[in-house]
Amino acid sequence: MLFDTTTQSGEDIVIVPQQPEIRSCAEVSYNDLYHYEETDESLHSSTSKPPTPSPTEDAAFDSSNFDTARDVTGSISSGSSIRQSSSDNLITRDPRHGAFTFAVHGEYDMLLHVQRSMDKCRGKTAEGGADAVKLAKAIMKSIDEYCVKEQWMYHVGNTKGLAIGRFLRSALDLFVQNGSVKERKFICVELGTYCGYSALVLTSTLLQFVSEHPTTFPIEFKIFTTEISTNFVNVSQSIFRMAKVDAHITPIIIKESTGENISDVMKQYDISHIDFLLLDHAKDRYLPDLTNLESRGLIKQGSHVGADNVVFNRLDSYRQHMLALKEQGVVDSRLEEMNLEYSNNLKDGIEMTCYRKDPPI
Repeated sequence: MLFDTTTQSGEDIVIVPQQPEIRSCAEVSYNDLYHYEETDESLHSSTSKPPTPSPTEDAAFDSSNFDTARDVTGSISSGSSIRQSSSDNLITRDPRHGAFTFAVHGEYDMLLHVQRSMDKCRGKTAEGGADAVKLAKAIMKSIDEYCVKEQWMYHVGNTKGLAIGRFLRSALDLFVQNGSVKERKFICVELGTYCGYSALVLTSTLLQFVSEHPTTFPIEFKIFTTEISTNFVNVSQSIFRMAKVDAHITPIIIKESTGENISDVMKQYDISHIDFLLLDHAKDRYLPDLTNLESRGLIKQGSHVGADNVVFNRLDSYRQHMLALKEQGVVDSRLEEMNLEYSNNLKDGIEMTCYRKDPPI
């Protein structure tokens, strides 16, 4: 537990960080999250991992090059323009803590930063801090501040968060219009929790949408988010409790050693359909996991799928799959380009797809 929840009503919640195991910079946080496709020959990516630098090499790494312009766009063209909020450009952190530098226990440092920020603004969000949407937005703003002033981290960030929120609202509009709201809950699944930032984006968007439609049929929803690291699950659950949204989010720890397909994991939680899927986990798992969910009928007509980092990581096979489905009239799919989170002029984008028909099996 990262929170001491035994305090009396009205007292500050105190973070009690557990002592994580000591890891080198080369082992911490993000090394296995980025994967570059070298060929488009196979739908299933290699299971091999990129070489891990030694701690000495990592310490000597100059990250300043990653905060300058570099063309890493994939081979599939896009008609969308790059969107970027001004807040993402105010990077004042030490260049040694820039993009793709990894601080040992940085997630816990970030968590403490957020707690201090929330202590300072206590009482400013809403009476008693009960407004979960405002709390979530305040927490995301604090995380953004930490990442541009202290240490780069792998959250989706403000600009991507706004784009994901817009896309999720389009999925909710369709859910209401086609009458599904009368029959069942709206199900969100996120693959790749990390520290919970993107789950806050999903939850706050859903809560805001519900509050804006009080006269329609009651909209019930549930969010499931998967992660392979128990350390990251601990951090994310603390974030969810701070935002008072933990009742809406079910964390799922994926055990890689079992070799289960993602659809088998979903079935264990009685998930028979996915209305909104966000892919932000290991990049070489995007396509295999998506096609597995398609083949098992969890992704179907009306499903919306967002895939982050498809430009920066050159996920051409994934985008080729969506292009093929688009040519068959199965999906509408577009790329929304923007900068990589907490960087200047480092190109990235989110592939946003709506299934007009059930995918072919």
